[in-house]
Amino acid sequence: MPLSIIGPMQNLRFLVMKHFALSIVFLFLFGCSSIALESGANSDEILNIQQNFKIDGKFKVSFMDSKETGYFELDKYNNTISLTLGKNYLLPEEVLILDIRENLNLNQFSLEKNLINEINEIPIKYLIELCLGLNVIDQQIDGISINLEYNNLNKEPSNVIIASEVFELTILIKKIWKN
Repeated sequence: MPLSIIGPMQNLRFLVMKHFALSIVFLFLFGCSSIALESGANSDEILNIQQNFKIDGKFKVSFMDSKETGYFELDKYNNTISLTLGKNYLLPEEVLILDIRENLNLNQFSLEKNLINEINEIPIKYLIELCLGLNVIDQQIDGISINLEYNNLNKEPSNVIIASEVFELTILIKKIWKN
């Protein structure tokens, strides 16, 4: 090859490699990040229980002689409720699939199944309405008292406390968003 072509070819190869390396760096930096599509969506947009949504939070179950904590994820899609309960993120989770017309045994929040307590069931639809702040009128069901606590001036409660003589279940709602 003539010497007049070798110089520009080396410069071209250098520019291609330089831009290739730079594009790999940009791809790595910006390609591995994820952006939530509806990160600002909250329960102000959830007007009724017929919509699809997800609720994340923590819970605490207190019995007379013991106390347990954990986290939950409640995912509503059409009439199907998927409730995931876990003690911590390293231990296995328990997933309950329910229809919106079914009742939820509140003893499910107690992850240690050796605790045999007579805990009433509550309709899952009623529990969801409480978490969304849609049903605050009827606050007594079969010996179970319900207390809602609000932070700031939010429409949805930050804590839902369900108590009886035997137990107390505190649900701390962290995030609510539409699916």
